Amino acid sequence: MRRLILALGLVPWFAWGADRVASSTLRIIAWTTGDHTLSAGDLKVEADGKPTKVLRVRGPGDDLLILVVLDLTGDLTAADQAKQSLVTRLQSLPPTTWVGTLRAQDGMQVLSDPGADRGPSIAAVQALQVAGRAGMLEVLEPIEKLAEGILKKTPIRMAILFVTDSSIYNYREDYTNPVINPSDSRDLSRRFPENLIREKTAKLAEHLGTFSAPIFVAHVAYSGDRLNEAYQNGLRRIAEATGGAAWFARVPTEIGNVIDQAFDRVQRHWAIDVELPPKMPRNFTVQVQGPGIDPQYRSRYGGHGN
Repeated sequence: MRRLILALGLVPWFAWGADRVASSTLRIIAWTTGDHTLSAGDLKVEADGKPTKVLRVRGPGDDLLILVVLDLTGDLTAADQAKQSLVTRLQSLPPTTWVGTLRAQDGMQVLSDPGADRGPSIAAVQALQVAGRAGMLEVLEPIEKLAEGILKKTPIRMAILFVTDSSIYNYREDYTNPVINPSDSRDLSRRFPENLIREKTAKLAEHLGTFSAPIFVAHVAYSGDRLNEAYQNGLRRIAEATGGAAWFARVPTEIGNVIDQAFDRVQRHWAIDVELPPKMPRNFTVQVQGPGIDPQYRSRYGGHGN
């Protein structure tokens, strides 16, 4: 992890704009349909019903940094297909996109430092050992903190993309809510075994919603049992709380499409930075309007009050 932080400190930020981000700045993640574009002069943004100053708008075609986090521990067939699809997509990224690669299973580890050269990232993906324990839930916060540190230095577009086959049964911590009292038929842990998973992911979604970098999830091994459905719904909730999204491959033939959808969504996002009015509540909503434009955007924020 220290290696990545040091590397990011050496990144030529002047290539992305040297202006630092004020603590009262809020980043809104948005998308438009068709060929619609967003510009600072055309947008009207309100936070908690109060007008804000639009500082900058950056979108498709502008510089982008993607942190790709690999969490592949299960079926080799699905994992190999995911790796192949990921390599194909990395090879097609434009030169304005930088990529850093990490692994999450059995603790966070940096595989390749961020850069415009695709070679190190592709080599890291190809060499990844598919083994160990799932680690996505454990590394979400450290990854977001890392991204937040970068965004405080420069207002580039940035996204976190998890490629995972994680199962709730493959974590070191037991999230399966084991029955507390086997002899008591009224024990709620027997009737609602997914409650622990829901509580865990709900808390993570609320906490991660205080950060600025959107999280995207390409899950390549959907599971239909009760606990994994609760887990996968939780991953979707976490992603959406940050302004991102999640996709799930139900069969191996869907893996390539899932990864393509994730990258398409990442590359097409707009980053709208606004200056928050004084005396904002801790939790609030935003509204974004533009002439002839009806963008999709993250509307709920927490932990940004002043």
